[in-house]
Amino acid sequence: MASLSRKRRFVYVLLVLALAGGCRTADRSPVIATVNGREIQRDAFERFLALKMGEFNTASVPDSLGSEMLDEYIRRRLVLDEAARVGLAVNDEEIEQAAKENPQMKTTAATAGTREELIDDMIIEKYYRQVVLRDVRISQEERQKYIADNQSRLVERAAFYVREIRVQSREVAERLRREVTEGDRDFAEVARLYSDAPGSEQGGLSRYEEGQLPAMLEKAISPLRPGDVSQVIGSSFGFHIFKLERRYQTDPADERRSQIDERRSLLAEEMVARKNQQAVDEAIGRLVSAAAIKINDPALGFTYAGRLRQN
Repeated sequence: MASLSRKRRFVYVLLVLALAGGCRTADRSPVIATVNGREIQRDAFERFLALKMGEFNTASVPDSLGSEMLDEYIRRRLVLDEAARVGLAVNDEEIEQAAKENPQMKTTAATAGTREELIDDMIIEKYYRQVVLRDVRISQEERQKYIADNQSRLVERAAFYVREIRVQSREVAERLRREVTEGDRDFAEVARLYSDAPGSEQGGLSRYEEGQLPAMLEKAISPLRPGDVSQVIGSSFGFHIFKLERRYQTDPADERRSQIDERRSLLAEEMVARKNQQAVDEAIGRLVSAAAIKINDPALGFTYAGRLRQN
């Protein structure tokens, strides 16, 4: 019976891929941009918006947000094309495992196009991990210098480590919060896939001293205990969800000394996350610089004010 159930799941995955491929060839919506000669249809972009932000269409998106999301979508296409060029893909077992972990992959409400976008997320993450970050190294000298430069953070001021998910829609933020609190999805994984906050590729981990964050965000984090997830908080940057990893209070000198090694390790982890994010940003920057990008303004449904028009 287990073998039969497994075969059925593989058939389901293959049907998803077939439907996704069919949707792509049948897309007759207006072309909103071309990237290295590849046409981008408006329907494909709107599926991306729906996945990342909720049920939006281009006519209802503010110009600034639409432009930002189109730039993100174009960068995403460039990464996917590069992943294909170097021969990266995801196999049936990886898709099956993702379907177990991500409710969106198996819900009947999800369209084939939505599932296709989620599979693209998997390919992008795989490309970052296996190609972009493969040769990132940190020397002992770099590690020691970073710790020395942040020496005051080891002992003196109360601080906390949190992971953050930031998106541009409250609806999406609420859905992601339910997935990490009720659906047992890993917070760091969701941050990598969906968050637009700095450090998202490394699970959204950041360290802040008390008073460093805007008051409204720190107020939401203050009552959390390690492992707790905040409510959704809106700000001028978007909609935030925080998970508190740990706190550090000012302790007596003997206790501080016993904690220094652990805090050094966390500083080293923070440095790795920053260096990895820098590597990802630089890799995307190279792809964008080498790309031929043309925006078809009349077909957009909003006034484009992004950064990629000149390519």
